[in-house]
Amino acid sequence: METMQRSVLVVDDDPRNVRAVGSLLKESGYQVHVAHNGELALAIAREVPLDLILLDILMSPAMDGIETCRCLKAHPLTRRVPVIFLTGKEDEETMICAFEAGGADYVKKPFNAPVLLARVRTQTELGLLSRNLEQALTQRTQELSDANAKLRQLAIEISLIEEREKKRLAGHLHDSPMQKLALAQMQIASAGQYLDDESDQLLESGLELLRDALQELRFLQFELSPPLLYQEGLAVALQWLASHARQRWGIAMGFVGTQPLPALDTDLAIIMFQFARELVYNVVKHAKASHAWIRLDAQNGEIRLMVEDNGQGIGSSNSPVAAEEKYAGFGLFSIRERLLLLGGSLSIEFNESGTRAIVSIPLNYGVLAHDGSQ
Repeated sequence: METMQRSVLVVDDDPRNVRAVGSLLKESGYQVHVAHNGELALAIAREVPLDLILLDILMSPAMDGIETCRCLKAHPLTRRVPVIFLTGKEDEETMICAFEAGGADYVKKPFNAPVLLARVRTQTELGLLSRNLEQALTQRTQELSDANAKLRQLAIEISLIEEREKKRLAGHLHDSPMQKLALAQMQIASAGQYLDDESDQLLESGLELLRDALQELRFLQFELSPPLLYQEGLAVALQWLASHARQRWGIAMGFVGTQPLPALDTDLAIIMFQFARELVYNVVKHAKASHAWIRLDAQNGEIRLMVEDNGQGIGSSNSPVAAEEKYAGFGLFSIRERLLLLGGSLSIEFNESGTRAIVSIPLNYGVLAHDGSQ
């Protein structure tokens, strides 16, 4: 007798066969359910948890055993229940059709009782093992999905923490050193009204240094955290980044934003700006380019950021290694890692006219980031 009672559905339009098979199974410790046609078998199988189905082939022409098996295997509630065909048909064509329909075994009538019980026992245990493995796989898949969601959330939080710290430092620069330097500039300018020409020249030199220092601090403040990003949005911040590159590093850089762009939440705007800033720094530091462009558009459910340059210095080399070195280093590695967790991608294209780096992030990244994280 089975240590755990298994549930078997016997499907046959002949009451004598149902009684004979049912009695044999009950004596062996199985819980038996009965159906006299395919339609009833489908209804029972979708309502009662089953471990096995014994199915006759020659039943009602409207739904014989093979068609019943096909329907069982097509339904999510019954597709994993093993089916043993129990039939008097012995031709090879019928047997092939039975297995193609999803049958796990094929027993011919009249059957040998010990052989039938052995096959029933084998298929019920195999079916249970298959379901347990499927449940374990589903659980592991869900655990992996939850872990990936937490990683995506962590990637977002790290990016935002980094940006908040830069914003704090930018505010500190504005509130303390810049105010002190500006006050010193005003005081020196005021004192210069009462000095001779030689002293006035010295003071003017000092004022020039103060103006340079203030300008450098303003550059640094905006590089750390441009207020435009929070006040006006990503497109305006990227336009400022292009203008800033022209002023600070002398590289001719423009911005093109496809209109209209979808509304972006603050987190995504911050992340995209971080990526743009890192890509622009790579162009400035490594590309030896004279012209570059920042482009922003949205298509196919994604927000796309492109940073292109004319790649002077790299374009003269035909070596793929030399081209890759231009977009190497921790900054690009960090972008790739965060994009992987956000469901996005970074691709870099090299050609004779220069280089194009393309960052893509799904507009529904928030769904990816929070799915399963609760």
